[in-house]
This record gives sequence, C-alpha cells and structure tokens, in this order.
Amino acid sequence: LAYLNQIQANKSKYIGKPFSVLLNDLQPAIKFFTPSVGHSAYKNKEISTGFYFIIPEYMEDFGSYNFEIKWATPLNRTISGPIYDGGAYRGQWRTEAAQYYGTGIIADVVVDWRYNN
Repeated sequence: LAYLNQIQANKSKYIGKPFSVLLNDLQPAIKFFTPSVGHSAYKNKEISTGFYFIIPEYMEDFGSYNFEIKWATPLNRTISGPIYDGGAYRGQWRTEAAQYYGTGIIADVVVDWRYNN
C-alpha cells in the first residue's frame, strides 16, 4: 500500500511525539493491534506494538497492511494486556486502546518489510 510507504516517509514528523499525533493523521482507521510480548525478564514491558488497517483472518494477514511502533519508553503490559483481551475479540481497536496508546511516545515507525523491498 502506498499509504504505508507514506507513513514510513513521514515518520520523522512522529518520532519523539505521542502516538496520538500519528493517530490523528491516520486514514484509514486502525482496526486491530497486537502488543509485543517481552522476554521473560521483561514480560511486563511492551517495547513495540503492531497496528493493522484490517482485521487479520489468516496468519498471512499478520504481515499485511500493518505498521509497528517502537516505544521510547516501554509501555506497561499489565495495562495493555487487559485492553488487548477486553474487546469483542482480542486486539479490537477501540476508544480504550486509543486513549492508552495515544500517550505512548514514538521511538520509531516501522512499516512491514514487504512494502520496503
């Protein structure tokens, strides 16, 4: 998608800013998200999160139509985990997720590798 490449090209506009800045600019809207799972010593730290413009139905969908945010300060998985689990389906993007993730500070924006090659 050209839109994903546009996000990648404009990432300097978002690095160091709250995720809400990028959220306000996004079209189309996020439909689904997946928090990263930390290693055992850091299992309560979310260092990055994947965001999707589609609701993945098949495993191959998890590599499509997405971008990843790497957080400047890891987010708290004890907060994001229940948000991830709490919708009509796991990972449903909704107001509670937007409010929580919107406060996270962006360290990097990574678009799915298939769109960069």
